[in-house]
Amino acid sequence: MRVVNGRIDGKIYDAYYSTGGGTLVGGGSDVWVNHWIKEISPHLEVQPVLLIHRIRPTDTTIEEQDKVFKELNPNLKVLWQGDDIHYFGSVLKSARRINILHGYYAPHKYITDNKDKIHSTAVHCNVNKNLKANVKLGLEHSRHFYMDPRWEDEIVKLSKYPFWIGIDSPDLENHHDHLLHIPNFYEFKHNLDVTDNNKVGFASRMETRKCPHYLQRIPSVLCTESKDVHWWVKNLNCDIRGWKIYKFNYKMLDKFYRLNWGISHSAHIYEPFGYSIFQALDYGKMPILSRDWYTDIDYPFRAFGMHEFYHEWKRVCELSVEARREWVFLLREYFKKYDDKKRWTEQLLEIYNK
Repeated sequence: MRVVNGRIDGKIYDAYYSTGGGTLVGGGSDVWVNHWIKEISPHLEVQPVLLIHRIRPTDTTIEEQDKVFKELNPNLKVLWQGDDIHYFGSVLKSARRINILHGYYAPHKYITDNKDKIHSTAVHCNVNKNLKANVKLGLEHSRHFYMDPRWEDEIVKLSKYPFWIGIDSPDLENHHDHLLHIPNFYEFKHNLDVTDNNKVGFASRMETRKCPHYLQRIPSVLCTESKDVHWWVKNLNCDIRGWKIYKFNYKMLDKFYRLNWGISHSAHIYEPFGYSIFQALDYGKMPILSRDWYTDIDYPFRAFGMHEFYHEWKRVCELSVEARREWVFLLREYFKKYDDKKRWTEQLLEIYNK
């Protein structure tokens, strides 16, 4: 793949910049990128090139990585920054436009040197709220990615078409008239029945806003990174007795959701979309939600803080299977309005093909 006079294979191209995708899936934003590869990239009018600003994963071979991309879109050109950092930069520089699918939460030379080319940015996180999560929760320390709140404001201003992927309307620190709202989507495919098991499941990164400390004193299974568990123990004296930890691997996530646990820790604060919440419902897990997530529905099992969560867990434990089924099926039916992949695809293609 050579760039000659701003063209690849003789064609003008648009750059689509990301920090994950393919076999590199660590959270909802990477799932979003894979949806983009499969549903959007084949229908782009100008040749797309996906540039992933990461070193290739070491837990899969290059052949395995290429196979996943070919299954999603066999014609998409993909370039990893770690393969050749200078060539990566030159491909960005020579592109007609740059579309940020998911970027870092702080400025980087690759983007700032090409800021006049930024056509669109997908906003996956409210940085200001994320950075204040530990204050909101009354915790001394905070666990999150490196973030610069000024960059969030700047990248939205630089983008011609920035859009928020969250379930609620955008509520960033500063208001932007041109910030669009294109919620993510989730397709319910499993629709499993509930169980009477009272173990709590947690399938997420252990960022502060995910509130994993709520699970202290509660029998729980977690699909996450062990190093993050150790951070919570070391820095916040988190009591993990009663926890069983499964190392996060996206390919094994289906097996985790099929384990024998019946209640989902979905009480994450400042949750943009809530992909893991939708997944838990899809697998028949009864959720305990945060007080601030999708308040349009009158759902009684919500919590803020460890003591409230414990109280709500005890309440859910007392529910019959029939009562759990009624709530889970009701929520699932309600949230099926967010499985409109056609709406999502059309709205994004309108931006990219302008």
